[in-house]
Amino acid sequence: MTSSYTDNSTECAICFEPFDGTETITLTCGHRWHTACVKQQLQSAKPNTSQRLLFSGYRCAKCKAFCDHPDLRDLTRKTDELRERVDALVEEQLKADLPAAWESARQDRDAKAKLLDEGRRNYAFYLCGGCDEPYFGGTVECADERQGELIASEDRLCQACSPRTQEICQHPFEHGAYHVWKCRYCCNPANFLCYGNVHFCKPCHDRNPNVQAIPCVGGACCTFPKPTGQTTHSNGSSRECEQLYYCAWCESSSSRDALAQHESTGSRNFIVNPSGEEGTRGWRPILDRWGQSEMWQVENMELRVDQHTQTNFVSSYSWASMMQTVPLHEYVRDPSSVQIEVSAKFMGRSDCPSLFFMQTVVKDSNGRILHRVGTSQLSAPAGFWEKATLTIDPVIGAHEVSMIVYGKDGRFWSGNFGSKVCHCSVRVLCDEDELGNILIGE
Repeated sequence: MTSSYTDNSTECAICFEPFDGTETITLTCGHRWHTACVKQQLQSAKPNTSQRLLFSGYRCAKCKAFCDHPDLRDLTRKTDELRERVDALVEEQLKADLPAAWESARQDRDAKAKLLDEGRRNYAFYLCGGCDEPYFGGTVECADERQGELIASEDRLCQACSPRTQEICQHPFEHGAYHVWKCRYCCNPANFLCYGNVHFCKPCHDRNPNVQAIPCVGGACCTFPKPTGQTTHSNGSSRECEQLYYCAWCESSSSRDALAQHESTGSRNFIVNPSGEEGTRGWRPILDRWGQSEMWQVENMELRVDQHTQTNFVSSYSWASMMQTVPLHEYVRDPSSVQIEVSAKFMGRSDCPSLFFMQTVVKDSNGRILHRVGTSQLSAPAGFWEKATLTIDPVIGAHEVSMIVYGKDGRFWSGNFGSKVCHCSVRVLCDEDELGNILIGE
């Protein structure tokens, strides 16, 4: 749409030379320039792999509207298409970072436009030196001009083109959101991507740009995956210190076949709301002797356990507890004759140690405790989900089974910085062909 504005300037604001006798062009925004000056500006502004994508050189220097004119289309067409692809990436990132805000703005045109503008201002995108496609590279705060620039285009690669990703992940482009990277400066899993290709954990990110490498202790003392043939991680400023630990999607997918070999087959999960998908529905806190309790809260999952689960429970600075009772007699023909598996996946944070333990209680029809078993108090691992499992052999008189999970942080921080839990499960262990004889209604 052409502006009704008339530019009465007598000289070009790019070269400051008069228009007299020189070919000029009036953009759709209404501003007038030397044709050669605008074309030279557009040529110089072509995106490259050494800097983040800004597109500022494609804007009118007077009003900041994008340069638009039929005679310039050959110079702007490719970048216009690139801007559309970047906007699509902005939407993807907003959905991941601000799911509630994005969902509420989706049907409101003005609110959606405002949120997209905010994403364009705050997110940094780069051009991959391998496939020439744009990709998300962190926030603008961590993309200053000096530290964000690279000389060799092959140094800045999207996740699909990175050799480190291709060694671990079967589908690196589609699975990018499920990749767990090592911090470049230490062994902790990364929480931040900055400058387009540098991964940081939170402590190292907070110390940037004065961050110093923390040497890996090596061997069994460092529990994180090591590069093939190495007993320690390489930590420091070099790009050789980047490492993809694992892909949650690939691990969960490839484990499906292995489950038949490494886990006993059995019934479906009888726990309602196992990962907080419905808030705390189905769960209740355990009261202490003073009649008080600290309930687990629900948060959006930061480190994905698989491609389906979006939330997890999280504890706080004092012991949080929650319990759910499964009425075995409603699902199982003879509750006294079955073996039961109770399990959950748990993890902690890299910046705050946390604790976790789990208990199972089997009761009879009168509510009397027949059997109680629990895990020891466990240190929640940082950077990956660990599975805790309790197996209960048949209990005579069993009527119901209760699963109880406890968690807290180890530093008494205010807020929800304690252990996290998801995939809470209670199920009957048996061969698949026996399910029809064991379960009611099967």
